[in-house]
Amino acid sequence: MGRCTFSSDNIVITPPNDIRSYRLIELENGLTALLVHDPEIYPEGPPEQAEEELKEEDEGGEDGEAEEHREGEVEENGVGDEDDEQPEGGDGELRRKRKGKGGASQTKRKGKGDASQTKKAAAAMSIGIGSFSDPIEAQGLAHFLEHMLFMGSTEFPDENEYDSYLSKHGGSSNAYTEVEHTCYHFEVKREFLKGALRRFSQFFVSPLVKIEAMEREVQAVDSEFNQVLQNESCRLEQFHCHTATPGHPFNKFFWGKT
Repeated sequence: MGRCTFSSDNIVITPPNDIRSYRLIELENGLTALLVHDPEIYPEGPPEQAEEELKEEDEGGEDGEAEEHREGEVEENGVGDEDDEQPEGGDGELRRKRKGKGGASQTKRKGKGDASQTKKAAAAMSIGIGSFSDPIEAQGLAHFLEHMLFMGSTEFPDENEYDSYLSKHGGSSNAYTEVEHTCYHFEVKREFLKGALRRFSQFFVSPLVKIEAMEREVQAVDSEFNQVLQNESCRLEQFHCHTATPGHPFNKFFWGKT
């Protein structure tokens, strides 16, 4: 993970029955990370084949480059499926569930691997920039950039590499844009957390933001907006935006469209 400048095991207030361990650390680059460990994720120890599989993953065409981890939140814990989740709208939230290449027009970005309720490892990165930061002439820019970070990185240029890796190892991913922050998160089988973090971290280290993907993702953003046109919470939110005082950061069109 790299060296840290601050570490604390007593910063998180937990209920009496919470058996998980927490550690808050601050890395040298200023990133604050909360580490969470669930001792019951593998009560009988990790699978015997995990070590060999992980070695194959690390040697699979990645030239042994040094790994850079910039995880904002890492949790070895169970994360339930979200197949029944509906679009949400309160407090300026743009929560999308995408699936497939480019996230176009589908409603969830989810791997097709293990669908069991086995506890998995998870990580999330929360970035302190959201739709309030959109310039007037480019409303929806934060939402658009959320999409573009999925379009490959210098180390993993294939647009499908991240989703494919998670899907292969029983995982899934998602992201959403709020007015003051943007959050990316994923879950995966515990023994493949390291490989998933390597791919995930490159979102924020060296995203490609490919020109050829831009028009496709603009269309994906527009498609997402059209999908929620009849959702009452989203319509109410947009009504509040439209009637907000001119010049106020809420007086914008956060979704963005063509």
